[in-house]
Amino acid sequence: MIDLELIGHFAPNLLDANKAFSFINFASIGSLFDRNPTSIAYFCDGMLMSTFMSRFTGRTIGRVSFDFTSIADAVFSCAERQGKRIYFVGARQTELDLFINKIKGRYPALLIAGHHNGYFDAPQAVCIQADICRSEANILIVGLGAGLQEQFEQDALRAGFNGVAFTCGGFIRQEATATHHYYPELIDRLHLRAFYRMYREPHTIKRYLVDYPTNFVHLLAMIVRRQVTIHITYP
Repeated sequence: MIDLELIGHFAPNLLDANKAFSFINFASIGSLFDRNPTSIAYFCDGMLMSTFMSRFTGRTIGRVSFDFTSIADAVFSCAERQGKRIYFVGARQTELDLFINKIKGRYPALLIAGHHNGYFDAPQAVCIQADICRSEANILIVGLGAGLQEQFEQDALRAGFNGVAFTCGGFIRQEATATHHYYPELIDRLHLRAFYRMYREPHTIKRYLVDYPTNFVHLLAMIVRRQVTIHITYP
C-alpha cells in the first residue's frame, strides 16, 4: 500500500515547517513501490505527473520541482530575506564547490550553514546529520538520488534537525556545470525540459523511455486495485 501526501502547490510558509518534502515523477515513484516513507510530503515533479494526479484526484495539483524553473529561487530568496540558514548535501566535492560559489554570487546575503558532498557511507551520514543539527540550519537541501535522499532527510529530522528539508535530485550537480541556468529559457517556456535533459545527460534516456512508462503502468494497476491512498494538502 502506498500512502501519498501530495502538496498542491508551493507556498513560502512551508519554509517554517518542521517537515521533510520530496518530489515525485514517473521515474522516482518507483522508489516508493518497495518502501513508502509516510512521513514525507510530495510535490508533483513534472507536467506528466501533475496532470495525471490532477485528473485522477479531480483537484488541481501544480508542477513543482526543486530547480530554477520552479521553486529554487523562491526558497533561496525567501531564506535570504528572512535570515534563514541553509545546509546543502549532494554532488561530488568539485561540483559542490562550484555550486556554492555560484549560489553565493547570486544570493550574497544568503546564510550557508554548511555543506557536504553526496559521497559517504552510513557511519559518515550519522556524523553529517549531527553537523546539520549543530549548524542550526533552518533549511536542508539534499540531492542524493531517489530513495537515498528521502531516507537521509528523514534520518536528519530524527537526529534532531528542527527545520524544513527538501530533496533536490541532480540540481546541485546540474547548476554547478551551467553557465547561467541549467535549462535555457526557451526550453523551459516550451516545456521541453525532459528532451533537453536527455540531450545533456544521455544516461537519463532510459529513465524517460523505459522507467516512465513502466512505472506509469505499475501505478495505474495499483490504483485500480485500490493500493494507493492519496491525501492532498494546500498550504
